[in-house]
Amino acid sequence: MTIFLDACALIYLIEAKEPFHAQVVAALRQAHERHPQARLALSRLSVLECLVKPLRDGDQGLIDDYRAFFAARDLTLVEITPEVIEAALRIRAQSGLRTPDAIQAACALAVPEGGCLFLTNDKRFDRVAGLSLVAFGDVGGAGSA
Repeated sequence: MTIFLDACALIYLIEAKEPFHAQVVAALRQAHERHPQARLALSRLSVLECLVKPLRDGDQGLIDDYRAFFAARDLTLVEITPEVIEAALRIRAQSGLRTPDAIQAACALAVPEGGCLFLTNDKRFDRVAGLSLVAFGDVGGAGSA
């Protein structure tokens, strides 16, 4: 089992943005209780989405925090392959999600065997067939940086 973090979930986790930080931590804890061997994953797109604001702000400490997270040995970074782009195209056409969100969903669906839980606070992802959502908070459409 894999727990795939949407960029907003990672931003709230790393930057400790409340009230969502506590909700992300609780959702991760619950998912790990149900699936103790679960690994974390995120898309290569999340690297861009998470680092833009700290880079713009010159916040080297936050950049270092993200870089350390991205370098974790037990983290899977899902690459944006031609197959992921094709899947994102279909997701965007069928669901109306924005392009970055369609890419995130396609990356989650591309996670190798074992199943995947998609951790987000954006309820619009429920439009994606086959995506198992773990939603936190009650905000629909709160995006990332």
